[in-house]
Amino acid sequence: MTTHSGKNRHRVYIDAMIPSYLVAPLSRAPKIAEWQRITREFWQDSRFEFILSDYVIDEISIGDRNQASNRLRAVAKVPVIVVRHFDLAFADRLIHQKALPLEALTDAVHIAVTARRSIPYLATWNFAHLANANTRSKIERICQDEGYSPPRIDTPEAILEAINV
Repeated sequence: MTTHSGKNRHRVYIDAMIPSYLVAPLSRAPKIAEWQRITREFWQDSRFEFILSDYVIDEISIGDRNQASNRLRAVAKVPVIVVRHFDLAFADRLIHQKALPLEALTDAVHIAVTARRSIPYLATWNFAHLANANTRSKIERICQDEGYSPPRIDTPEAILEAINV
């Protein structure tokens, strides 16, 4: 936890799905609509200090111009970490050691940025590569082998539940 404005706040790195769900029109699919509602609740929770990287900025800049603009506006005041060569090298190790497939390189970068900077949480709705029980132990082992504390990679819902315990 970090102290900010006299309050203890949990540092949370957000991937591109968080601003996407935050500003997208409400989905007709009940599960997605629920994730959007939870994301909005999460975003408004003052117990969190959100952080993202320039990779996330690149990701949310793509697509429909109006939606991209809305996503960028939503994160305008969120601190941005610039991805460095050492982050990319660590992301490469995550791929080469089979924690994630090559097509998930951006996800590996998110993990590298979070682990290397000791950010306790990585929030995502990405169940394919990030919030995935099958990849979790591999990611944690590689982070620990490299001398980093692995982030808790989870959904906004699970992170909210974890801090409410």
